[in-house]
Amino acid sequence: MSKKTGLGKGLSALIPDSLSVQETSLIKQSKLEQDTITTLESELRQVPIADIDRNPYQPRTVFDDEKLAELTTSVQEVGVLQPILLREQNDRYELIAGERRWLAARRAGLSSIPAVVRRIKDIESFEQAIIENLHREDLNPIDEAVAYHRLMDEFSMTQQQVAEKVGRSRPAISNSLRLLHLSSDVQRLIIDGALSSGHARCLAGLTDRKIQEKLASRIVSEALSVRQLEAIVSDIQDENVHDSKQKAISGMSVKEAAYLEVEKILSERFDTKVSVVSRGKRGQILIEFADPDDLQRIFNILE
Repeated sequence: MSKKTGLGKGLSALIPDSLSVQETSLIKQSKLEQDTITTLESELRQVPIADIDRNPYQPRTVFDDEKLAELTTSVQEVGVLQPILLREQNDRYELIAGERRWLAARRAGLSSIPAVVRRIKDIESFEQAIIENLHREDLNPIDEAVAYHRLMDEFSMTQQQVAEKVGRSRPAISNSLRLLHLSSDVQRLIIDGALSSGHARCLAGLTDRKIQEKLASRIVSEALSVRQLEAIVSDIQDENVHDSKQKAISGMSVKEAAYLEVEKILSERFDTKVSVVSRGKRGQILIEFADPDDLQRIFNILE
């Protein structure tokens, strides 16, 4: 059974009245166009391959050479059955979706390729490139996290706005972004497929990069499951908490111990780190937040 992703808004918004029945049928062959194209400013054309440029907003950086070779063979035998998605850029065209088909067509020696051409802005091109890859499950977890970060950084979007654009929950976006804090060596193992997304999320819960790398090596060498890794990480975190408490409690007054208990209760209440700072009879309660969306979440709890 195919997995429903909830991405996209349907093919009906794409097809102009001027398209023939044959052209409409050709467009419907593409699952991508069914799910991501949402404007009437589209046209089906046969576009010269030499006039097409790679999308600078393409979120995927890794292509499987073996699968690309298989697709090239298929294109040589039957041609490109599904149109790619392009946008006009001056006198040339820029890819939005269908890069593998374009690369395979080039390798197969084709001079042109069927394409749906749209007139859209940079952010729309980036959004649709991300959605296309998510829909086909082609992005590795690191490329996915980088794509979300670029949407936030280059287009000033919040985590909530990104979540709405790509059809994911805000916590899912937040968890994905945490992978960018992993060490570069661990990220490479994720990109290469040596570590699963479940392994990656578990390792992201550790702040010590040396421990991250040590555990990543164990995952590969011992073939640790995600559940086994979770148990190991839980033990490490429990040890760290115990050591921290022992250091804090030693020489601590009854009053200071009470502050520690308040910190624990408030941290659990707000699901974030809370610190109580005492200065004689006065003091401060410091509540940490990860980003504006997280601040809004805490504010809603306070309300």
